[in-house]
Amino acid sequence: MTVLSELETNRFRAWVKDLWGIRIAGVCDTVLIQGSPERSLSRAVFRASSGQRFLMEKFAPEKIEIRQRVAETLAFVNKNGLDRALAPEPARDGAYLPRYGDGYFQITRFLDSTALKRPDWLTSADMGKEMAGFLVEMNRACDGISNRITYPGFSLKTYIYRLFKDMQGHAPKIHDRYLPVLRFLEKGFMAEHDRLPLVFCHGDFHPLNVIWQEQKISAVIDWEFTGIKPECYDAANLVGCAGIEHPEGLAMPMVTRFLKELRREGLISGFGWTWFPEYILALRFAWLSEWLRKNDTQMLETELAFMNILIRHMAELRDIWSFKEEPL
Repeated sequence: MTVLSELETNRFRAWVKDLWGIRIAGVCDTVLIQGSPERSLSRAVFRASSGQRFLMEKFAPEKIEIRQRVAETLAFVNKNGLDRALAPEPARDGAYLPRYGDGYFQITRFLDSTALKRPDWLTSADMGKEMAGFLVEMNRACDGISNRITYPGFSLKTYIYRLFKDMQGHAPKIHDRYLPVLRFLEKGFMAEHDRLPLVFCHGDFHPLNVIWQEQKISAVIDWEFTGIKPECYDAANLVGCAGIEHPEGLAMPMVTRFLKELRREGLISGFGWTWFPEYILALRFAWLSEWLRKNDTQMLETELAFMNILIRHMAELRDIWSFKEEPL
């Protein structure tokens, strides 16, 4: 059964009241739910008798290890002051994901969001400042997190080589078209990759995973890929998403203000900035894997074109992002 159908049953409502102390008054079936629907089996928003609204998500058993780690992560950073990371509501016994029937259920406060205007957000320096400010807050709030929560290791270099091996066997034409990009990264970046400092990262940081109130961040969502990764990971993902939205976005106010704020705060080391453009390029292979999974031929072409733009204009981008002429 879906979350929506479960919410309509008296038995399920009684279960929710017993575990969370929340009385369900009705289903909000016309609201826009931010974030990817693929992260859960199903989801829906309900209104409690108090008038507060909540997002309920249903997860498959094989997702529980990841979802439990995400819930513990969000609870940790919330406790350390990052209230714009929406932690799930614990049940009365402390559980974040109690089981009911064939799935596990999670409840989170629901917040309305201002629709993100695409590609207009690329022109907003204020949104760039907001995104940088969130990373700074997150960096402070996650202090000591790796001593409390164990995250699986991640190597983008290993990921890319594994992807190319898979493409060689299952999509040889695509493999051959993307091979020049890998050869470019092998000119220097791949050898230096393992020296990049590691920090806690959101893992999928970009404006579509934000609940906005106009140009202010109410919350950042979709933490499924969170973990310990190279320090430039989140910033590179955001800039790459700006560029795939529109290549000119790489030099537009949202990106330039975002990077300027990060440089001012010292969130990325000098070594990280040295390889930042290459890391943006390398990280696009994670998105390429998604296009391959979905067999999205249009995005496969768009991704290759964007990668080649990054390669051709890398020296120019380094100059634009250096901010030597622009005062803070």
